[in-house]
Amino acid sequence: MRGKKSFRALQFLLEGEFLLTYILYAGGPLNHVPLLEDIKEEYPLAKFVGVDRGVLVLMENGIVPTHAIGDFDSITNEELEWIHKKSVELDVFPKQKDQTDMELALTWVLKRNPEEIILVGATGGRLDHLFINAQLLLKGLKTNIPVSILDRWNKMSLREKGTYKVTKGAYTYVSLIPFTPFVEGLSLTGFKYPLEKQTLMQGSSLCISNEITDVEGVIKFTGGKLFLIQSRD
Repeated sequence: MRGKKSFRALQFLLEGEFLLTYILYAGGPLNHVPLLEDIKEEYPLAKFVGVDRGVLVLMENGIVPTHAIGDFDSITNEELEWIHKKSVELDVFPKQKDQTDMELALTWVLKRNPEEIILVGATGGRLDHLFINAQLLLKGLKTNIPVSILDRWNKMSLREKGTYKVTKGAYTYVSLIPFTPFVEGLSLTGFKYPLEKQTLMQGSSLCISNEITDVEGVIKFTGGKLFLIQSRD
């Protein structure tokens, strides 16, 4: 496995495909989080940032993150001291604050102007955290930096009007959920259920569980914003 990862990283460099990717690894339920070895295989040159207890999970699995951010209220003093001894750069915030640990970490990474940001450990558990983490994807649109949420079964991003090509990859389904009240001029080609210049309204399940039937699916819309979710069972 290690040789495969090293080869892929070298291939990215030789072919000029290297993207500066940051993985924000939070302390969400581990049964929802992709295996770290799978993340490293998919993003072999990514930099990891520990978000609250996520830093401990990373280090227990042999990954020393570039940075760690949070109030660390879910980590004991002994664990925090151990992390500090490993020379991890920590930004420790008070427990009472106006932003979640994930938002603080995302803000920190966006200032580094990466090519891509992946949020891991952002789903499962508390629904309030899930919904606000989904809305944090808007920060990526505002800065023109792709931000997505990745868990064991799904990859979710937020898109504004435009044309997007989506490949099936490891996922079975593609779902589109409006972020704005209306998504206008929505057309889908290369899908099991195509559309032509439809208006998709909030609360509609019209675009749930579609499937790519061609080499790639093409999504085009002329107004609004939507969540693009690729899923597998």
